[in-house]
Amino acid sequence: MHPYPTTNRLLATQRRRKKAKWITILLAIGLVALNAYLFLVRGLPLPDGTEMPKPGGSASTAAVVLPEAFQNSLGQIRGVAGIRTLGTAGAVPGPHTSSLRFDFKEAQGVAGQRVLEQWCHHIHGTMEHRDTVATAMTRLGIDPPQVFSVINALTGKLDFRTCHQGERFEILRTPTGHVERFIYRKSPLVSYRVEHREGRLTARKVTETAERKVVPIGLRVKGPLYTTFDRGGESPQLVTMFVDIFAWDIDFYIDVHPDDSIRLLVENFTFNGKFVRYGRILAAEYAGDIGVYRAFWYETNDGTMDYFDENGDSLRKAFLKSPLKFTNISSGFGKRVHPVLGFSKMHLGVDLAAPRGTPIWAPGDGRVKFAGRQGVSGKLIVLRHAQGYETIFAHLHTIAPGIRKGTRVRQKQAIGTVGSTGRSTGPHLHYGMKITGKHVNPFKQRFPPAKPVPRSELKTYRRVTAPLLERLDEVTLPPSAHAASVPAAGKDAG
Repeated sequence: MHPYPTTNRLLATQRRRKKAKWITILLAIGLVALNAYLFLVRGLPLPDGTEMPKPGGSASTAAVVLPEAFQNSLGQIRGVAGIRTLGTAGAVPGPHTSSLRFDFKEAQGVAGQRVLEQWCHHIHGTMEHRDTVATAMTRLGIDPPQVFSVINALTGKLDFRTCHQGERFEILRTPTGHVERFIYRKSPLVSYRVEHREGRLTARKVTETAERKVVPIGLRVKGPLYTTFDRGGESPQLVTMFVDIFAWDIDFYIDVHPDDSIRLLVENFTFNGKFVRYGRILAAEYAGDIGVYRAFWYETNDGTMDYFDENGDSLRKAFLKSPLKFTNISSGFGKRVHPVLGFSKMHLGVDLAAPRGTPIWAPGDGRVKFAGRQGVSGKLIVLRHAQGYETIFAHLHTIAPGIRKGTRVRQKQAIGTVGSTGRSTGPHLHYGMKITGKHVNPFKQRFPPAKPVPRSELKTYRRVTAPLLERLDEVTLPPSAHAASVPAAGKDAG
């Protein structure tokens, strides 16, 4: 019998514990090494037997799209710290199949969670005819409670009466059907965003800032102005802006001829490289058989903003050159054979041919002397202006709402539309003018301009417009059709 049995048992126990400890350490090292080999050398195995691309692989390898089965398996651990993705849109895991404990809201604050755009489904919609925001969302499969929450958040921020066909919106929805974000785009620069904040949906208006550039435009007239601008890559909106500048001096049907030239310096506003809208036309020139007309935008010290010529005289005059934006004289002023009666008769006005429904402008400020139906003139409007002027508009299709005897009208205000009422052979406007009771040809009158740039500001005006004029002269024009034909004619002659 050993003299110290207790001591021997204690020593044996310590040896066994030490041996077990080393075995545990060796197993841990082995597991770490195995995991490092699997993840860093071989890559993560996929359900179909292929392998996950290795870290640091080529760009083509990193773009591999994961099989659906593997996406679903990863979907079960959404929001869990350390989840690995390939960093491409195709590798974002699909809808989860797990319980709600892995929902997006429950994963808030978890390290490694993906951004909202990766987590949610993107749904894009467009407002259709007679749509409301609610009906448009419902049509795309959004549940009524979610629709109500979005509408409730937007109330007071977005005027739903201003929502029109063609406007777009975007919805970010979680796989469980919760709307996380709603964006309604009123224009490229204005949108309304509904997002989760402090546990509820809140809405706000977002206005982006567009980049402004002054763009030179040079055109040669080929056909109607709308066609000319369209061929130059510009929109009809710019045509209207240009015509309005010279409406007092140029009749853009009678005075315009092929090969006339147009130069412009116009503000273009872009956002993210895309055209948003035109700003002001800063300088404009029209040159042709009628001469050269130039206009420059300028604001005087008293706050008057208008277009002036090179000498500082206003382009705005007491009367417009024509009450129609685009027209054609079908019968001039003076004696003629009446197209209905068939005998020679004095024509106390000018007939302007235009399609039925074409808007008619008030050529100057004044008051309505008569508005209604009157015998052979059909629907008739007579305006009384300052300094003894009267203008007459006959054969109208409609008289604009609010135009009645005594009503005050402003220059360029729409007072009615072209028609063929009364004694008429077709849609046209009979346009007449009187000065102190005597009929005159409205197209032969010269009207005084509005107030010019104040004499005290002329130096400032010329300093401001000088660089605009210099840039305007440098605007490149397309080749003239007439100039292009000259060399050919010379060659033939030789």
